[in-house]
Amino acid sequence: MSKPTLIYFASRGRAELIRLVLAEAGVDYQEFVVGEGTPPVGGRPTDMAALKATGELPFDAVPVWEEPGGLRLAQSAAIANHIARAHGLRGRGALEEARCDEALGAVDDVRLEMRKVASVAPEQRAAQRAELATATLPRWLRYLDRLLRRNEGGQGYLVGQGLTVADLALWYLLEMVADNGFGGALARYPSLVAYAERIGSRPRIAAYRSSPRRPPFAPLPS
Repeated sequence: MSKPTLIYFASRGRAELIRLVLAEAGVDYQEFVVGEGTPPVGGRPTDMAALKATGELPFDAVPVWEEPGGLRLAQSAAIANHIARAHGLRGRGALEEARCDEALGAVDDVRLEMRKVASVAPEQRAAQRAELATATLPRWLRYLDRLLRRNEGGQGYLVGQGLTVADLALWYLLEMVADNGFGGALARYPSLVAYAERIGSRPRIAAYRSSPRRPPFAPLPS
């Protein structure tokens, strides 16, 4: 294995923040795509059930990150933070690292709220989406706007004076909010809108967004 490998499905999901960190850091890596009923590649199963049976997945789940030196790491947050730390994307010093973790926790809370649309019964989805649009997302976007403006008045980054993994996580969340039809809630916070444009237009992030490497957008069910 000459390059590090990201093992995941052909979707954004829990691996997308990892991919964004890799893009911003300029890391050359390969993806090992798993699925259901798919044939082995290079002697390794790509079928998820068969891959689990090999014992190579620490928690029988993906994403998993492998490095040429022998590291095999599971859990999406651990992987994203490991790569971010190795490439200077975790802030400077313990306080900025703590601020990164604070923002990452908040983003994950919002993602959990959004995923409820997919987990409720189909007849409850309209009500769940309405709750998101009118109450849950406006409340959380207000919190996140406040978090952004706490640092340099919201004109720069979430933490310190340089981009961190927290910025990439927030950018991806804001993209999901807009792409899933909740742009009206986001539009109430111009500083977040401008921030999303700023982060999304960074050269390496913009290149990844437009590349065939990025998995297609999969909307929440309506």
